[in-house]
Amino acid sequence: MPVHSWEPADLRPEPKFNVRAQRLPRLPGAAEPYEGGAWVVVDPGTTMTEHVNPGGESELFYIIEGAGLLSIEGEPDRPVKFGDTIFIPPEHRHSLLNDTENALIFLSLWWGGRPAELSANS
Repeated sequence: MPVHSWEPADLRPEPKFNVRAQRLPRLPGAAEPYEGGAWVVVDPGTTMTEHVNPGGESELFYIIEGAGLLSIEGEPDRPVKFGDTIFIPPEHRHSLLNDTENALIFLSLWWGGRPAELSANS
């Protein structure tokens, strides 16, 4: 049975997004319904860099621990916390502020977009 395990020490800085993350690997024999994913940590007092996902990509955030303030283009800012599931529509600028003293941890899954290098050339 393929299993991917990780610990907090395995988190890697992702300066482009101002977070620490552990990207999800493809597991042999599994037909994952996503194109990519990561466990993500927004450290206390920091903000995930505002960005737009490339090429029509959709994204889901599953808040696992902590709380913060979510900004999605065209919508009012919204507090988020443990247990929330958030859909980020394609082509919507978004960011996530951790205005607490504890880590904000979420699972991100994305799908439906074209790879960034293809999006940049079209």
